[in-house]
Amino acid sequence: MKKILVLTTVLCSIALLSSCKKDEEKATFGTLALEFDNKIGDQELTLADATSTDFKYTNSHNQNFNVSLLGYYITNVKLEGPNGEVFVDPVTTGSAAADVKGIYQVLESDVNSQVITLSNVPSGKYDKVTFTLGIPADIVQEGATGGVLDPAEGAWLWNWDAGYIGFAFEGRSPASPVVATQWNPENSVQIHIGGWKDITDNPMMVNNVKTFTLEFGTSVNVGEKLEPNAHIVMDLLEVIDGHHGSADFTTTNQVHTPAGGTEFAENLHAAFVVDHVHQ
Repeated sequence: MKKILVLTTVLCSIALLSSCKKDEEKATFGTLALEFDNKIGDQELTLADATSTDFKYTNSHNQNFNVSLLGYYITNVKLEGPNGEVFVDPVTTGSAAADVKGIYQVLESDVNSQVITLSNVPSGKYDKVTFTLGIPADIVQEGATGGVLDPAEGAWLWNWDAGYIGFAFEGRSPASPVVATQWNPENSVQIHIGGWKDITDNPMMVNNVKTFTLEFGTSVNVGEKLEPNAHIVMDLLEVIDGHHGSADFTTTNQVHTPAGGTEFAENLHAAFVVDHVHQ
C-alpha cells in the first residue's frame, strides 16, 4: 500500500510539473505600436523655419500662424483589454540614456520618435490605452537623469520647481506683437505647458501633468506573429483653440510658466484621439 501511495504521489508530481511546463510554453508575447500623427484641424502639420513668413494655418480668432516646433512627453503607458488583459510599460530612469525606459519625447521634427513600440506585451486582445502627458512627480523627484530627460541633450527642463515642459508649441503669427530679440524672432508665439506640482505659496506653480484613456474602438489582437498599430491623431487646434482656453495671439503669445498653461493643459485630452488601428 505504501509503495502504491508513493508511486501515485510521484506520478501526480510529474503530471503537475508537466502541466506547469506546458502553461509556460503557451505564454506568448508580441508588440503593439502607437503611432502619433500631429495635425492642425483637418490639415497635415508641416514645420516651418523659425523665421518663415509662410502662415498656412488659421485659428478661431482668424489669425494666421505657422509652427516651427511641436512635441510632447509621454510616459506611464498602459494597455487594457475586454477580458481583463493588462499590460504596463515599465518605467525606469538613470544617468545613462540606456537606463531610461518607458519615457518618450514625441517630436514633429523626428519621424522615428512618433512611433512608440511596446514590447513584451502578453498575447491577447486590447481595446484601450492610457498614458500620461508630461513628466509626473515620481520621475521628476528621481533627480538628474539621462536620455530624453537630460537637459544637456536638449530635454525641456525649466527648473526643479516647474519641472519639465510636457507639451511645447512654437511658431509665428502676424497677430503677435512680439519684437525680435536674440532669443525670439519677430511675431513669435510660444506656448509651453508644464508644471508637476501645486505649491500653495506660489500660485505660478501648478500641476499640469495629465493622464487620460483613449478607446481603440475595436479589439486589437497582440501575438507573436502580429504587428498591430494604433494610429493616434493629435490636433494642435484643440490645444491652443479648445474648449477650456483659446489663444488670441495678440495677447497670449508667450506662455512660459505652469500657471500660464493651465487652460491649455485642460484642452489636452480632447486633442488626442485614436483615428484607426491596423491589425
